[in-house]
Amino acid sequence: MNLGAQSGLLAAMVAGAVAISVLLRVRRGLLSALFTLFSANLFLHYLTAFFQNLSDSPFWFRLDMVAASLLPASALLFFAHFLWPEPTPNRFLRLASILSGLLAAFQLTPWGGTQVTTVLVLAYTFSGLFLCALLMVRRYRELDSRRERTRLQYLTVFLLVALVIMLIGVFPPLAFLRSWADLISVFFLYFLSQSLIKYRLLDLQELLGRMLTLSLVGLLLALISSLLAVWAGGSASVPLFHTFLAAMVIFILFEPLRDRVEVVTGRLFFQERMELRQKLEDLRREVANILELPRMANVLLDTLYDAMRVSHASLYLAEEAGTGYRLVDHRGTPPPERLDAAAHRAFIEQLKKTPTVVLAETFERRLEQAPVPASEPAPEVQRAQQVLASMRAVPAGICIPLVVSNEIVGLWMLHDDKGLENYSTEEIARLMAVGEQAAINIENSQLFERVRERDRLAVLGEMAAGLAHEIRNPLGAIKGAAQYLQPEAADEGSAEMLRVIVEETDRLNQVVDQFLDYTRPSKANFAPIDVNKVTDHCLRLIAPDLEARRITSEIQLAPELPLVDGSEQQLAQVLLNLLKNAMEAMAGGGKLGVRTSLRPVSPFLRLAAPRRPATLQLEVSDTGPGIPADMLARIFVPFFTTKEKGTGLGLAISQRIVEAHGGTIRIRSKPGEGTTFSVLLPCPAPSERPADKPAEAP
Repeated sequence: MNLGAQSGLLAAMVAGAVAISVLLRVRRGLLSALFTLFSANLFLHYLTAFFQNLSDSPFWFRLDMVAASLLPASALLFFAHFLWPEPTPNRFLRLASILSGLLAAFQLTPWGGTQVTTVLVLAYTFSGLFLCALLMVRRYRELDSRRERTRLQYLTVFLLVALVIMLIGVFPPLAFLRSWADLISVFFLYFLSQSLIKYRLLDLQELLGRMLTLSLVGLLLALISSLLAVWAGGSASVPLFHTFLAAMVIFILFEPLRDRVEVVTGRLFFQERMELRQKLEDLRREVANILELPRMANVLLDTLYDAMRVSHASLYLAEEAGTGYRLVDHRGTPPPERLDAAAHRAFIEQLKKTPTVVLAETFERRLEQAPVPASEPAPEVQRAQQVLASMRAVPAGICIPLVVSNEIVGLWMLHDDKGLENYSTEEIARLMAVGEQAAINIENSQLFERVRERDRLAVLGEMAAGLAHEIRNPLGAIKGAAQYLQPEAADEGSAEMLRVIVEETDRLNQVVDQFLDYTRPSKANFAPIDVNKVTDHCLRLIAPDLEARRITSEIQLAPELPLVDGSEQQLAQVLLNLLKNAMEAMAGGGKLGVRTSLRPVSPFLRLAAPRRPATLQLEVSDTGPGIPADMLARIFVPFFTTKEKGTGLGLAISQRIVEAHGGTIRIRSKPGEGTTFSVLLPCPAPSERPADKPAEAP
């Protein structure tokens, strides 16, 4: 069996296998049918060429010419539907079909098989196939999508190389090139089938790399067989023993050769992607050894951003209330500080449906393939638009959810301005592996923080017990001495000072009690209070300090605020602490802002809970230097302070008091822009307000 017959049989087997695989895997109706027809045409051409080379019979030669005559029509029909979604039948396609049918029928007549008709068929066949390449170039110029243009560029170059080598092999002195042309053409056919099955461009690039790897391995193995054949005496037929020896060498060397050739091929042709995969593997190992959340965020974002593989990178963590995700750190253009769950509802729902990875390209493809609606887009199209809008707002081409125990604790957002498909499927899988490790570290970090908080509370409790005894004894003596001096017997000034001593002693004693109750604030003596009244009282107390520090104030107290259930004294303690911190932050003067307002319930929450109460908001802002982002997460931790002379207990106690009132305290700060503390207190539901309670019988 000569080389031409062997290559023809191999090409026929591959063409038949490709046609069957597309029929089994692609559900695209007419397009898959036309591809099968095109592959079957090639299968018939290669099979008849195999029998003609094997037997040199005119019958098989005529059948080969019939298959070659039909090839332009089947190729043009397929490529017209492959390149344009809905090609309109034109005269050219009909003319090609008629010419192919006439030439195929003429080959079966007694006048077929001559040298003139053979030249005519070859000229027609090559003209039709080169015309397919021209159609691909035309479509390439029409497309705006970089992804589709690159895909067509690969296919066009592949087709032109196969056609040129095949055309050169027609001439008798270069007939040995026909076998190489057969090999390249079946590679093109296989690559074309994968472009129907795999839509992602980088998967096709991976396929090119593997095909190149296998080709190089095949050349090495062919060299081994040739050397063994020469060693056998230069005979064309290799003895059975040497064939068995060559097979053993192939089996022994295949795995190491393949791995080595893959590394060499990757370094030569895909060096950037090999470096990226190595970076991701190193990143996964490095993240596994990091427990501190800020450091882990820096490593996650810096690795790809510094390597210029992303233009934007950000990390979000879930809020404790489950109402959204807050920004931890970012690289590139600043993204939104918070992703609200209600505002990005479609995106959050998509994350819950596919808690592995969300690709913007998936939803862009859905919109490209969606039919143009007559009036209103379909629900699936609307969801795709909403998800894309959320990802573009960040921006993010890839979102990797960080999942722990079926809960999304964070979002790792990546985007590259160079395009959407900048990561292959294997690289996305490596990114997901890094995300899984990061999610585990977030859970461990949160557990570690809870343990540290418990230890801090234990130390605080032990210290509080000792301090209470040491402080209360002198306080009792001071109060007793002041009461013993009998204020009514003293002059007016001295009597006022004695009353101040007694009142401040009582207040200090209550502060000690609250310090003791830090871990379990009591709701005793709660009553309806007017927040504006408490705020006005506290502002009067600090008025002299504001003037001395050259601080101006901007007070905005909303009128007719509802009463809240709480302790006037505890709320005053919280407000005075926030005001004192704001004044100390503006050592060289500034502007102090105090605002109260009523935040109504959002329509989304009102539907979920119709009787949900509104929220009263008390804000204290300053124009100081602000607080660095790495300190914001620890600002309410006991004994943590940014002051040179501070205990670090003021904000911790304030947070406990606010939580005991059923509210929350939040902080917003940017270096150089100041800090704002917000105290949110729930207002009683209408049925719980004193005015709505039925009057008691006398």
